[in-house]
Amino acid sequence: MDSAEEKRRHKRVPYHSPIQFIVLSSETPEYQRIRSSGEIVDASSAGIGILTDFPLRPGQVLEWDDRHQKGKLHIALVKWSREQDARYRAGLVFI
Repeated sequence: MDSAEEKRRHKRVPYHSPIQFIVLSSETPEYQRIRSSGEIVDASSAGIGILTDFPLRPGQVLEWDDRHQKGKLHIALVKWSREQDARYRAGLVFI
């Protein structure tokens, strides 16, 4: 077990599902909502791991609709992100 897994309080399980999300960005004078997509690769009760072509950065906030519960919105904070095979692998924590 690596040190990152030892620090986790919630067990991650493999989970594969497409995701359509919005990146909420306030880095410019005008507030922006950028649409993108990716794949959820694992999940826990506290967050998810995703793969995407969008260059996510720690501190960004994402929102997306729940595929299983109409009207339910998920919001998560990007805790970490790294480039992986010309894509981005990121860990998100629900907020």
